Amino acid sequence: MRRRQRATSALPRLTVKQAVGACVALAIPTGGTLMAAAPALAAPGDDTTNGSASTPRPTLSYGSRGAAVKIVQARVGVTADGIFGPATLSAVKTFQRANGLVPDGIVGARTWAKVGGSAVTPTRPTTPTRPTTPTTGTTTPTVPTTTTPACSPTSTTLRMGNSGQLVKVLQDRLGLPTDGWFGANTKAKVLAFQRATGLYADGIVGPRTWTKLGCVGPNAPQPTTPPVSTPSVPSTPATGTAAQVIAFAQTFAGTPYVWGGSSPAGFDCSGLTSYVFKNFGYYMPRTAAQQQAYFPRVSDPQPGDLVFWGYPAYHVGIYVGNGMMIDSPQPGVSVAMRKVYRSPSGYARVIK
Repeated sequence: MRRRQRATSALPRLTVKQAVGACVALAIPTGGTLMAAAPALAAPGDDTTNGSASTPRPTLSYGSRGAAVKIVQARVGVTADGIFGPATLSAVKTFQRANGLVPDGIVGARTWAKVGGSAVTPTRPTTPTRPTTPTTGTTTPTVPTTTTPACSPTSTTLRMGNSGQLVKVLQDRLGLPTDGWFGANTKAKVLAFQRATGLYADGIVGPRTWTKLGCVGPNAPQPTTPPVSTPSVPSTPATGTAAQVIAFAQTFAGTPYVWGGSSPAGFDCSGLTSYVFKNFGYYMPRTAAQQQAYFPRVSDPQPGDLVFWGYPAYHVGIYVGNGMMIDSPQPGVSVAMRKVYRSPSGYARVIK
């Protein structure tokens, strides 16, 4: 018995303590040193357990700052100041809704994929240098010219978040800077254009919007020049004055907008102008784009001139002076005298 007690007392006493945060037990001698320790478990989501060498795009949210924020801001159409503030939050949510994402205002992997940017500021490709002297026996190669792709009703459907050359075509048609990015500013212009031309205002550029923009196909004649056929000369000379034309147009105030309408039962924009001027013996092409192309442009608008939006024109009215006009703008809005809104693309003179 004494020998057993001595042998037992020679062993160090062990106490069990829990390692903080490791969820394992450590055996620690009460009077000695640490004998063994289990490694601590990695915290959930810790990238150190992944082993991947790739660096993911940073998740951005309200309050974030830096170069990555600037990239997102440029993509969603707000000032790129690098601070994720209220304006950026609102623009990100709008972008997410437009692209079928959860509008939580957080720029994670899915939003980054839709934005199409990266956490690293993209660098522009360097322009290849031409050889200083051509190779003996060969001709100097010609540098290919880049052409803007033609648009047509069958062009690719565009929406917020798209980019590329076709977006530049769209922006050019809308009178916007052609940066090739379909952001918030481009969408706002598309919505305004669709409302002004009687289309469903959804901000998506499909076949009907492409047609209204004057995209009739690469092989079809664009309505930027007068009709090829010589117009028939009216049997009686034009006699109406500007005052008479304007007074006659005012008699149709309250007439509803009708797509393709060209009678007092209902007018579209060019249907009204053609009906009014033809009443006084003036030749008048049917569409706004044709009217814009046929009559000479002027920089000093006078009463009785035509006022246009877009080039080729998608809307036309009769200028009455003092910044006012008569037009038939869109479904649900009748013929009336109203202010010349926004910035028209130009004026043309019918009455010499």
